[in-house]
Amino acid sequence: MIKLMVFIDGTWLYSNLRHLAKECNQPSFYIDYGLLPQRIIEELERTAGIRNTDLVRTFLFGSYPVNYDLVDEDRARKRKDFFSLLREDYHYEVEAYPIDYQRHRILYDDRVPDNSFSPKEKCVDIALASSMLYHAAISGSYDIAIAVVGDKDYFPLFQKVRSLGKRVAVASIQQSCAKVYSNRHDELKLKDFHIIWLNDLLDKIVWTPEESLVECKSPLHIGPSQMTTTVRLRGGQPFFCDECRLKFADQKAEQLREYTSSETESKPEECDARFHSYHEGVIENLIPDRGFGFIKRADGASFFFHVTHLTNIEWEALQPGAKTRFTIIREPAGAKAGAVGEVTLISDEE
Repeated sequence: MIKLMVFIDGTWLYSNLRHLAKECNQPSFYIDYGLLPQRIIEELERTAGIRNTDLVRTFLFGSYPVNYDLVDEDRARKRKDFFSLLREDYHYEVEAYPIDYQRHRILYDDRVPDNSFSPKEKCVDIALASSMLYHAAISGSYDIAIAVVGDKDYFPLFQKVRSLGKRVAVASIQQSCAKVYSNRHDELKLKDFHIIWLNDLLDKIVWTPEESLVECKSPLHIGPSQMTTTVRLRGGQPFFCDECRLKFADQKAEQLREYTSSETESKPEECDARFHSYHEGVIENLIPDRGFGFIKRADGASFFFHVTHLTNIEWEALQPGAKTRFTIIREPAGAKAGAVGEVTLISDEE
């Protein structure tokens, strides 16, 4: 049995999906991450004549924004939901690291023209390299490492992995792949197989949406709440229709300006520690008719939360005093509350 592990640079892959979308003429092209590892392995089996393989683990290394302009809250939330989907539904090993946006908009095109801010991503490439080397050094962990990458920075890693007696395969995107990987002569001895192009697998890895019947859980919803959608929900995550989400966006923007702080920028190391952990508190009070409330942390600090921040309970079931676990996107300052990223209830058994 030939053991394989797949190591995906998620930041690189996410930022280069536009090339695959353009090639297949689908502006909304998405990869089916449940199929991706196996389709790459099947292509490796086909081109290299390998048989009797066993996929041991799939790792994805990525990043998510923190300390951003709160207008972008939904965009940031979707990124973390994506990582949760990989863990919970597809059983990926996910390592994700925060990027401090220092209160700026997440997308470059959303910032003012003279804004020179450039976010600094840390840890992703180092984490991937560390993980691949760690498992290469463990006897029997894998025989072949499949790296889904495009940046040339990984070539020393592949040389070291091969020096430990492991084989390396590279899967990439033609429009965003360093020549050092695509060179068929491979003078640097980086890989053991011809490169696998995701461009050639488009019809095998594309995500095909499926419709399902769901109920909009928004307290603002008007009309029949049952509807069909192609949105894939995490376990326990409530569904909100597009119309209600638009209402929520305006509502939250107004409430955040009114109730939350405008805390000054943090040092990067402080930001990483603060936003990369969970906090615990109790629901302090609720404003039912407006769909928001406040959580008090153990140190007495208050945090604003909205119905869209809830992950495992419906709004109607909330009660003051309930124990919660939450992430934060802004600390309190002065008389203003902080703001949370997501909220889960803690059961009495925990």
